Amino acid sequence: MMQPVYLNAPGVRRVTLEGPALKVQSRGRADRFLPLARLGRIVCRGPVQWSTAALLQCLKHGIPVTFLDPDGREIGHCFSARPGGEPFNERLNGYLAQPDGPARLADWLRACGRARLLTLLRHHRLQPPDLRVRHVRRYLGAVLRARRGDAVPSPLALKPLLKAQVGEVLTGYHIAPEALEPDHDWPGLLNAIGGVLEWDLWRLAFDGRLDADPHDHRARVTAYQRHADWLERRIRDLTARLWRWLEHGDAYTP
Repeated sequence: MMQPVYLNAPGVRRVTLEGPALKVQSRGRADRFLPLARLGRIVCRGPVQWSTAALLQCLKHGIPVTFLDPDGREIGHCFSARPGGEPFNERLNGYLAQPDGPARLADWLRACGRARLLTLLRHHRLQPPDLRVRHVRRYLGAVLRARRGDAVPSPLALKPLLKAQVGEVLTGYHIAPEALEPDHDWPGLLNAIGGVLEWDLWRLAFDGRLDADPHDHRARVTAYQRHADWLERRIRDLTARLWRWLEHGDAYTP
């Protein structure tokens, strides 16, 4: 099984390449060696120094790297331009090449997200006064704090970890980086799928399954990893639905 790696500054100082492994140098600890063949994704928080050779080998092995600021906010992602001859990738690229393709796919994914949001609201008997996403987030955050206090981190603080996992799954399908990234009226597949699955994080929080110190990044990572297998199934299920839509649905204009 491929393993996620979380690197946190200032404890972790530097990542270099040592043969077929990454060498992780930390303050006050022995060096660690992480075989590239076993790594699924890397999430790097804070100013960790990377050698060019180490980062290039991650890309060569198809290991996405997510960079966060010291507070855990998303900075960006590195994806490799792996050959993408699989049917899924070819259909997706062909669809996105159509004039209205990106907008139509974005609409479909927003509809998927809206369905999950409405399910969450019905299940927990929540009634936000405004269903626009930013207003729903504000409403859910206020209700969650009122019910759970400081026992649970905001799902928005965990969303960068979710998007890192989404990136790993999509990289495994050899999705081209240009499909993952935003462009004009296309939010990017990474952002779009992350937006759909954000409501699964809210579901976990309202179900009382994300308890952790919201101010402790490592505690947030631990809380997230408890549900990583379930979230991966949700990611793969949504990706399979997208494939079926592209293959059998009205994805293409005549």
